[in-house]
Amino acid sequence: MRPYNVEIFTQDFEMVGNTNVNEITYKEDYLSSDGNTVTVLALPGVKKQDYIRISRGDEEYAGIVTEIGYGTDKSKKLQTISYKPLMELLNTDVLFDVDLQGQGSMEQFICDRIKEMFITNEDEMQNIKGLSVSAATSTKDWSLHITPSDKGGHYNIVNLIDSVIIPAMEKYSILVKTKLDIQNREVQIIVGKAASGVITIESDLPNIIKKSVTIKQVSADVNKLVIYDSSDYEKKRVYFLHPDLGYDTKDRDRITPVVCEMQAVSHEEGSSFESAAISAAHNKFANLS
Repeated sequence: MRPYNVEIFTQDFEMVGNTNVNEITYKEDYLSSDGNTVTVLALPGVKKQDYIRISRGDEEYAGIVTEIGYGTDKSKKLQTISYKPLMELLNTDVLFDVDLQGQGSMEQFICDRIKEMFITNEDEMQNIKGLSVSAATSTKDWSLHITPSDKGGHYNIVNLIDSVIIPAMEKYSILVKTKLDIQNREVQIIVGKAASGVITIESDLPNIIKKSVTIKQVSADVNKLVIYDSSDYEKKRVYFLHPDLGYDTKDRDRITPVVCEMQAVSHEEGSSFESAAISAAHNKFANLS
């Protein structure tokens, strides 16, 4: 039986290393926090957020490295690589304008949120190299019933996967499919209705691949925190975590790839948004060392 080829790439599509394994157990968890693990001969230089591609013939599975363990009960030369589906790239908070519900198509709305977070973001370090997104269908008159935060007028901060992509699938049968194209240095995302025939969830995998489909919100290591004033979303402060685990508002000496979280903070009359933001950043980053 032909072995599986396991390849690791940086998010700049540079190869870190490759090796072979004879058998894997793979769960294709659409929008799930349940990841997969593969044990290989140690590959130096593998890091969290690297791309992993596992292939054999026409079979190919891709994901994002989430954990690396060195040594097993069998050998210190082995390495355990945990990874999640490429959908993990979209595990981010977004500033949701509730007034946009029903405007245009649901598919294009999802595309626009992905673009603003990872393709045209003013923070160039947050943009994902080679990422493209397109809508295959157009669902009108949509609503996710997301309401404004208490004082935010028409805004709310929501998780893109948990509050947008999952409800779009449940309510409108809209799927988000990802593809890692190493040869062309691209990550391709297509958004469209499952019934269109353009997008499907595969169900006929070889027997050696054990698959389950589940839905959950995912989590990741945050290194950028965007804090909004809940009474005025035009006001915000951005904090960056640095490699020495210090944090401040200075855009320098950054950790990449960028993993961004958003929060909205309130403050009592007489106190300032700035002090509330400082407190929120402290709660997020101060105890990491």
